[in-house]
Amino acid sequence: MDPNPLNNARSPESPTAHVWTQEDRDFFDQIMNEAGPSSPAAPEEAVDVSFAAPERFSHGSQIAPDFMVERLFHHGLLPDSDQPTMTYEIQGHRYTAGLDESNRVRLVHNPAEDQVVRPGRAGVPDFGAFFTESWRFRMPLAEQWATPALMDKLREEGFMPTANNPTTIQLNGRGYKAELAEGGFVKLTRV
Repeated sequence: MDPNPLNNARSPESPTAHVWTQEDRDFFDQIMNEAGPSSPAAPEEAVDVSFAAPERFSHGSQIAPDFMVERLFHHGLLPDSDQPTMTYEIQGHRYTAGLDESNRVRLVHNPAEDQVVRPGRAGVPDFGAFFTESWRFRMPLAEQWATPALMDKLREEGFMPTANNPTTIQLNGRGYKAELAEGGFVKLTRV
């Protein structure tokens, strides 16, 4: 069964699927400079605002949806003149939020190297920020292929499977067995 073709295409929900435009880079630099110097040793703590995201939230840099802005406003979680940037976690993905020149809340999807691997259930690492199951599939797929961003992160964190030596990981709270397949691809099977 081949639910995802192996044509090296990135999943639309993969953190590296969004190609940063010059506008994204300029805005990110602007809000980071306004925020003042920060300690490179400790990244800013992210506020989980997944509750405010629309049901079919699509990851990537964007203007925050009106529904989300309204919910964040009622919880006092919007950037303002006192706190020009905020770091959010939305469904396992890190974002930097700031106000653009029109006073709209702009969400900048942090690059893959700024995403965080967190321990999941029973201490198994959760790589959900590097792979998100598509909302088109109502049921999670039993078998699927790892995205390039996920494979890079598995290598970096020491969880890349080798021949005849699978690893166990979590993706958004669901357990998967990761096996090295022919061609260097990683096959994911729900456990």
